[in-house]
Amino acid sequence: MSNIMRFVALVLLSIFFIGSSCAEWNLPIYVTSLPSTDNDISPPPPPATYICVLGVSINATDGFDKDLDVSAHPPPPADALDVYFPCSHEVVNRLATDIKPDLKGVSWTMELIVPSACVVRMDWNVEAVPEDIPVIMNTGTSQINMKSQDYTTFETGSYSLKVITQIAQNSNRGSSGGGGGSGGSGEAFENILISETEREYVNKGSVVSYNFDFEGNVVQYLNFTGLKNSGKIAAKVEILNNTSTLADSAPSDIVYKNLNIWVGNLDWATSDNIANPIINFKVEKSWIIDNKISKSTISLNRYSDGIWNPLETYRIGEDADYLYFEAKVPGFSPFAVTGKKAVGESGGEGIIVEPTETAEKKPVQAPTEKKGIPGFSLFAGISVLLIVMQILRKNN
Repeated sequence: MSNIMRFVALVLLSIFFIGSSCAEWNLPIYVTSLPSTDNDISPPPPPATYICVLGVSINATDGFDKDLDVSAHPPPPADALDVYFPCSHEVVNRLATDIKPDLKGVSWTMELIVPSACVVRMDWNVEAVPEDIPVIMNTGTSQINMKSQDYTTFETGSYSLKVITQIAQNSNRGSSGGGGGSGGSGEAFENILISETEREYVNKGSVVSYNFDFEGNVVQYLNFTGLKNSGKIAAKVEILNNTSTLADSAPSDIVYKNLNIWVGNLDWATSDNIANPIINFKVEKSWIIDNKISKSTISLNRYSDGIWNPLETYRIGEDADYLYFEAKVPGFSPFAVTGKKAVGESGGEGIIVEPTETAEKKPVQAPTEKKGIPGFSLFAGISVLLIVMQILRKNN
């Protein structure tokens, strides 16, 4: 009997440890400060890197746990890189490692200070995070799905970041490469049909091109000229089911596709960092014909400052199935490809058909009586008179 009891105890102990290991995970975050100066002559100073770790454990509490949490370095001098998890403990108020209890939804606050003339690159590793748990970073101006991208950048300033986990409502969440979407940009999960992310190095003076090829993505490529050495920057296109949830209204014209386009993070894609951004997109000819759309009215519209603004759009080519367009964009945000119905019966050609002018029929005049040779009647009368006079002369 004692052997049976030992076996049962061993099984229960194994279950306990298996459950414990499943409920515990860590997510390391690497924060590196890099110079953002345009000085190409002097070599930049070596980068400074801090490592912060967030995670969950069944043995953790919401406060400071001396066996799990790790205190951060003391506050640095003014205008220096600083990153930490704030803590309300009476002695320890700055953490480099912050472990929380295992709950369905957990959040961490991370304070970040980026010094002047610097840019911070933040990398992370989510390999230890269970597959069914999403991890979202809220920067205050955008949301980043930390499972669909592995880094972001911050420019000079102070940031209070929120990292949030929650149990997924269903197992059909998409990633950066498939349907369903991630919602990392702040777009509602259920509104993302396709999400495609490409990364390219951005160097000062170079023309950067992001090429997209997922089926269903109407964006062919995105180009701009880099104005600074910014490292590897991500560009994301989200094809949406409906109008972006980040917009308060829908465009007024007929919508072909709703989409979001993002480059970098935290308003990185500004005139300080890039120049001449251009988006190339395609429109199905079948949609143009079915909806009787005027080709000349097809445009890319950008949602900004609460309104939809049509952008300067050019048709640059076509093939058997698509028309291809380019648009100059002043920034990146929600977009919509739209068109207007053609006037007249153009059948989608965008040509206004004018009614054909019917030739006016002039009334046909009745033929008039033909007149004889002028003076003929007078000549005949004189001839008859002379004949009569000749006959009378003979009788006399």
